[in-house]
Formats: sequence, structure tokens, C-alpha cells
Amino acid sequence: MQNLRCLFWVLLFASAPAFAWGPEGHAIVAEIAQRRLTPEAAAAVASLLGRGHSLASVASWADDERDERPGSYNWHFVDIPLAADTYDAVRDCAPNPRGDCAVAELERLKTELHCANTEDARRDALRFAVHFVGDIHQPLHALADARGGNGVPVTVAWRGLTCVGKCAAKRGDTNLHAVWDGSLITSTTWSWGAYVDRLEAGWLKSDEARNADGGSPADWANQSHAQARLAWNRVPANRMLDDAYYSFAVPIVDRQLGLAGLRLARFLNTAYAAACSAR
Repeated sequence: MQNLRCLFWVLLFASAPAFAWGPEGHAIVAEIAQRRLTPEAAAAVASLLGRGHSLASVASWADDERDERPGSYNWHFVDIPLAADTYDAVRDCAPNPRGDCAVAELERLKTELHCANTEDARRDALRFAVHFVGDIHQPLHALADARGGNGVPVTVAWRGLTCVGKCAAKRGDTNLHAVWDGSLITSTTWSWGAYVDRLEAGWLKSDEARNADGGSPADWANQSHAQARLAWNRVPANRMLDDAYYSFAVPIVDRQLGLAGLRLARFLNTAYAAACSAR
């Protein structure tokens, strides 16, 4: 059993290309939103995805499509320099064969969700929206430096909330982006459903969560960038992320996942309530 546990943590913290919240994070965001859809939006989702298919079931679809749609690559993030205070569309979202950025694509999706010409296009818009609202709330997806932290090697050495009793600190080599994509989440609960329950009983009941579903994609990018600067500056010189880093980071993860879920619900509710202009 001890060997199996060691293997689990080696695989969890193994360095690998990091694209977004991992599957757990995207499923958490999607489920929070699913519970807050208006009847009209819920009906639109069911019509596009099919009865019995939830937003969580398609939350990571956009990652799987990256190779098939290279023009969507840059839609997963917005590269705001660490030294910059705010998003600048000219600097951070220029047209590119690999796409512009998450901010611009989310603005387009507001219309495409409900008004794209074909059902397939509206379905793709829904699947992209579920994913990209999640992505723009992952702090390192609003940071340009070192490829959003992918180029910052770190060693994780924390216990986390899944470590109970006298278990030793989990340890593994990874990178800063991957830590924020998934390691913090999987060190907090054993399943994404349990993480949703944690947020429903915690941050989503807080005063801060009330009326927190507003703002534009550019506003969301600026908020995430501010958190990314904190995450970056908190990395110690030895790049060893210990219990202190975990304790600092988890409240930010809770907040960002909760905000993403609330804002995704409003994003979809608003889009599916809007009328399409005459063509």
C-alpha cells in the first residue's frame, strides 16, 4: 500500500505540459454553474448537449480540440506581463494564427452561444465558453512570464488536506503552472465533486460571493493577473513549495473556482436570454 501511495504522488506531481485548470478544476467550475442556470439556459444546454449531459461532461473538451483547431490555442489564456498592472488588448491580445486571447474569444462567444448559424456551431460555442471562463480564472492563465509559470520548476513538499493522521508531506518535482492547474485541488479533496461541496458550504456562502458574478472578461483577466503576481512572488528562492505556500494558495483557488462558476452561470444565462439581431 505504501508503494502505491508513493506512485500516486509521483504521478500527481510529475512535470508535464500544463494547459488549464486540470479536469477536476474545469468540472468544479462547470458544476457550480450548472446548479445556477435559469430554466431557459438549462433548456438550451440540454438541447445542445442532449438530456443527461451536464456542463461538467464537456468542461475539458476544448483542451482535447487544441490539436484539431490550432487557431484556438491562444484562447485558453491571456499573456499579461508580470510587470504590467492591467490587461492591454493591443499588447496582450494581438491577432495570431494560433488565435488572439481568452478575453477576445469570450467577447465573441457572448453572441455565438445563441446566434451562431448552425446547431453544431452553437454547441461548440457552449463547450468553448464553459472551458474558457474557467481558464481565465486560473491565475497563471493571465500571466505571460515563463509561459505562465510552465518554465518555473518547483518542488512540492506539503501535506495538504487529503493527508490525514501521521502521513508524511507529499513531495514531487513539477512546475508552478501545473501546481495551480491541479496539484492544489487534488491535495485538498479526493474528488472534484467533494470540492464542489466544499465550496458550496464555504466560499460560495460568503459575503464576498454575493453579487460577485459580474464584470467583463477583461475585468476577470485583471483580477486573475493580480492573483498570479501574488502566486509568483510567494515562491521562495529555493522553489520549495511547502505547507505555508499551500495554506496561502488554497483560499485563492477556492475563490477563483467559485468566481468562475458564478460568472459562467451568468454568462450563459445572459446569452440564452438575449435576442439575436436580424441578419
